[in-house]
Amino acid sequence: MLTVNKGNTTDWANMPLDEMALGNAMDCKFTLKAYHLMREEMKSTKVNKVYDGILKDILLTMAEIENRGIKVDISYLDELDTILIKEVEDLSQLLQDLSPIKEFNPNSNMDLAGLLFTSEGFDLQPEIFSKVNKLPSITEEHLEKVLVTCRNPEASEFIHTLLKYKSRCKQHKTYVRGVRKSVDWNEEPRIYSQYNFSTVVTGRLSCSTPTVKVRELNKKNNYVNKEHKKGVSFHTLPRPSADDPVNIRKLMISEEGKAFVAADYATAELRVLAQCCQDPNLIKAFTGGQDLHKYTASLIYDKPISSITKEERQIAKSVSFLIVYGGGPNKLSQQIGKPIGYCKGIFADYSKAFPKVFSWIKEGRKKIKAVGYATSLFGRRRHLKNVNSPSRAHQERALRQGMNFIIQSSASDLMLHGIERVKKYAKQVGLNLDILASVHDSVEIQCDHEDIKKTTELLKYCLQSTEDLPSTYGFTFLVPFEVDIEVGKSFGDGLEAEFDTSGNLQNPIELLNYVQE
Repeated sequence: MLTVNKGNTTDWANMPLDEMALGNAMDCKFTLKAYHLMREEMKSTKVNKVYDGILKDILLTMAEIENRGIKVDISYLDELDTILIKEVEDLSQLLQDLSPIKEFNPNSNMDLAGLLFTSEGFDLQPEIFSKVNKLPSITEEHLEKVLVTCRNPEASEFIHTLLKYKSRCKQHKTYVRGVRKSVDWNEEPRIYSQYNFSTVVTGRLSCSTPTVKVRELNKKNNYVNKEHKKGVSFHTLPRPSADDPVNIRKLMISEEGKAFVAADYATAELRVLAQCCQDPNLIKAFTGGQDLHKYTASLIYDKPISSITKEERQIAKSVSFLIVYGGGPNKLSQQIGKPIGYCKGIFADYSKAFPKVFSWIKEGRKKIKAVGYATSLFGRRRHLKNVNSPSRAHQERALRQGMNFIIQSSASDLMLHGIERVKKYAKQVGLNLDILASVHDSVEIQCDHEDIKKTTELLKYCLQSTEDLPSTYGFTFLVPFEVDIEVGKSFGDGLEAEFDTSGNLQNPIELLNYVQE
């Protein structure tokens, strides 16, 4: 193996080639040996299926996506820079005007803690404290939690303004300035991302910012190691509200003469939950073409779907996703601002409506405790060393993580299979398209304007299909998958593609006119 004791100061460009060659050869030999050992062990588990079924092929596809990168709208980057600088300045001044303590630094957690949680300021009661300095936390999560119980209108206005200020600062620093630096380093209007298959413990595909390490001369003519980012993580790009003038996603555009197409799974994780627990009512919600959350609310509140209010639908939606992520009545109470007793009643009613959801969770937790790991539908494993911890808190956290892993990992692998189908069938029919990115439950591609109809119909078919899964994994999905597709000129400005029941695009002319405007 090649060993370098002082990697930070080693001049790799001048390393003797014979030493480099020997080190690389030994690295390859060791990796190949490890592969054969692990491959034999994999054959005795379902892990072998997910490797052969998707991972060994999708790795090459994601490498192509990483190398391709994505084009940036430089003029819109300039526009966002101007907008955000002005808005940050205005919000900073507004915070000063709203504050009972003058001349504080809105970027200082210590100043904000003193302003919000002392008698000289708003005298609010903190609930979460920093583990580093033991001061009240100033995270978004804590501020949102304080807002729920805050009865001081001046303090509420200040916190709302502070949250917006923090959001705008992050948008400007991380995305506008970050993209600008990456474009300058890349010497082209293009950024790049890196996709990771084993970084996130939930089993989902993750995305990060690739960096280039170089040795550069500083002002004192000394060589120093520096890192340059080549792009941003697509998984962190904020989704704007309808009336927000700042749309970070519009920075990412298609090439000239091409359309930007984004396809999203609809409620993929809840469909995976239905597959796992096989609850008849949950399956019926998907197979019957109902609005899932209205249908759920109708069962919880025992009233017709037509009578369900917007608030009742939102509560039902919150409960469904809390179950996926391992939350309970306490978390629901924080989210919707209702008493804990009311939220316990909602969970009890949900349990009556979907009893197999909770029996599956109970049995799943029992199995995880017995074997020490969770297994996804496709055979991925997450080992959880704390499932039998003497600490009840650690044990509960590990069990929640295990159940969450089963859902999130399975949903992520469904998207990977869909992406690979898109690549395979596009090649078979001679369709010229480029896969640009994958963000959570979506895939983003670009295609020629004249191919919008063929591309969207292919996308819908490939992502909704599960016909190739039974032969590899030995199970058939009991619920259909739905895909929402948008077509535009960028990641942030898509127009909805409309399909008939046979999957034929109904508004191709409208979409074509939209991307050619």
